[in-house]
Parts: sequence; C-alpha cells; structure tokens
Amino acid sequence: MELRQLAYLEAVVRHRHFTRAAEELHVAQSALSHQVARLERELGVELLARTTRSVEPTDAGLLVAARARAIAAETGALRAELDELRGLVRGRVTVGALLFGGELNIPALLASFTSAYPQIDVGLREGTVQRMVDGLEDGSIDLAFVLEREPRDEYERAPLSSEELAVVMSAEHPLAAPRAIRISALARERLIGFEHGSSVRSVVDDAFERAGVNPRIALEGNDLALVRSLVAEGIGLAIMPRTFAELPGPPVALRRLSPPLRLTVALWWRRGRHLSPAARAFVEFARERATPPAPRPPGRPRDPRRSPVPARAGGAAAPPPPAPRRS
Repeated sequence: MELRQLAYLEAVVRHRHFTRAAEELHVAQSALSHQVARLERELGVELLARTTRSVEPTDAGLLVAARARAIAAETGALRAELDELRGLVRGRVTVGALLFGGELNIPALLASFTSAYPQIDVGLREGTVQRMVDGLEDGSIDLAFVLEREPRDEYERAPLSSEELAVVMSAEHPLAAPRAIRISALARERLIGFEHGSSVRSVVDDAFERAGVNPRIALEGNDLALVRSLVAEGIGLAIMPRTFAELPGPPVALRRLSPPLRLTVALWWRRGRHLSPAARAFVEFARERATPPAPRPPGRPRDPRRSPVPARAGGAAAPPPPAPRRS
C-alpha cells in the first residue's frame, strides 16, 4: 500500500468521478484507475462500485477514504513541522473560498498570498457553509472563508469583514425603486432561494419567519451567476449578497432591506487541531489585511479595485506584513 494510492482513492471518493479526480491530481485517468484497482487487490476488498455512468464508494471505500484523509493530514503536518524546525515556511494549505467578502476582496487576497509565499501551494474548495464545515471536520480543508451567521464553539475564527444582503429583481419589476424595502413586502413574490445548508438561506428564512411570511420559493440554487441571470430575466426575485449583486453582470435592480440583514465574513478552522506553518501564515496574512469595516453608507457604490488593506485611524495606511522567510 502506497500513500499515492490512498490519495488517489480519496479524490475519487470525494468527486465520485475518475476524470475530475485525475484532473485535480494532475495524473492520467488510466494511471489513477490502475492504482486504485491495485489498492483493491492488495486490500482484498472492493472499494468502488463502478458503472458506465457513475462511481460510488462501497462501505469499505468510505472507511479507507476517511483513513486516507487522516493519514494525509498527519503526513502533511509532519513535513510542515520538519520545515518549521529548519526555519522554512512552505507546504500546502487547503482553503474553502468565497467569490465575495463584503469589503474584503478574497480573490485578491489569495493572489497576494501566493505571491508573498511562492513556496506554499494553495488548494481551493467551494460550496455552502455546511460543505465547508464537513471539510473542516474530515480534514480535507484546513481553513474556510464563511458567511457567518453566528460563531460556533467548535471553530476558531478570524472575523475579516461583513456582508449585507439585498433584494435583487429585474429592472422592469414593479418593486424596483431606490429606497429600502421591508421583507414582508415580498410575501406574494416568486423567489429564487439558495439551497438549505447555506448561511444566506438560513438568515433569510429566519427573517421571513419573524415577519410572519411564508415565502414563495419557486426555484432553488447555489450558483450565484445563474441566480442573478434568472432574476434579470424576470423569473423571480432573490435575496443575495450585495457585493455580488453590484458586480458587473446581467442588469438587475437592487434594494436594501429594512431592517438590514448582515453576515460576518470570517475565516474558520477547527478548534484544537494543529495548524501547519503554512495555514498559520495564511491566517496571519488575512488578519493583517482585513479589519471588520463599518457598514457602507446607503447608495455608496463599491469600488471593485479597492485594496483589501484597510486604512488605520487617522488616515495612515496599515503597514505591510513582515516579509516571509525564504529557503
């Protein structure tokens, strides 16, 4: 049994797909299939149930994949600790990422980090907050950006920014107007909602319940670009992160909610779990570049070119972070 065989199996189980697993690992699909089959022969048990259309892990496959994730985490931690002893900051950190983050430009932060720490490989995952939590629990994700409804005791956190939710609709919709709107005014409207398991859906559902409204959810989806496109076509209204609604894209009208709904943009990691030097460097890098900002004034457009480095009190710019150590 080899470490790479375990890594190959874990990727196939996670993706439920040989091709996508091979693309992630940068290996030929035939080589990946051969190594997984070899692992099955060595263990004497079927790990994957294969059909012409899908691949599903067996109970044994799920067990081995879980152990493979634990072994990979321990192996990575060992290498990171040895590097730390030698005074190096390198390795790999897997981050659950968001496209938006209120005043924090998360893609720009990721790009800046990879430039500052070229010896650290950054792996990215995306999904709902529940998928991020699952990744933090099973060790497949080291850190996760989340839209945080409330802190959780089982996670350490670094609050970085805040995100306001807004109602978006087609420009021709009768409710299109510049002033804020109460959520109760959406009682009879067709809505496009995010799927259960997302922080946005949880906060919006609670707001409707407090208002005594049973919303008309006509469609559900988590693809922000698709939801916005459907809204622009007049299929329904949606409540989504204001930052995303203000980005260039299909034209929509935007109305703030009264009272406002806001979520904290935070970085989470599992409490009590050892963070590698690479993961610790990422946490500090994010903290140095983001301070939870005050809410933006109504109607003030967001500048997508804004630097994620905030200004300090008195107008002085925050100093750059200390240069990372090089090998």
